[in-house]
Amino acid sequence: MSKKEKPSPLKKLLKAWTAATSEERQAFLDFVSAESRARGQSAQRVEPPEHHLPDDAAALIANGRYLLPSTIERIETVMRARRLTPSGVMAELGFSSRDASLTRALAMKSALRLSVIAALADWLARHEPGT
Repeated sequence: MSKKEKPSPLKKLLKAWTAATSEERQAFLDFVSAESRARGQSAQRVEPPEHHLPDDAAALIANGRYLLPSTIERIETVMRARRLTPSGVMAELGFSSRDASLTRALAMKSALRLSVIAALADWLARHEPGT
């Protein structure tokens, strides 16, 4: 039996960064800036590296089996624009329209099957404005 490879600390940080709110991100950057000033390094303000994230980190829509808050907002935006219900989205993804798992994930932040998360990533890429 092979052991599952542990994620690197960098992958963990990127995952936590994408899950953090903008206030938490700014608090972290302020902390890092204060630490560097205390060590006598450059005291310039650190800006959020939104555009420096690798493609795979920027494409993260879930933390494990749970949708990120930003992903929930993106899904709801597309649903409003296209006048869809969660059951309609599930049908578009190729799952049963009676499957209420997306409804629960959006409303109560419950877990989703990994196959649904993968299908949602493709669906968002196809239907999100500006892509």
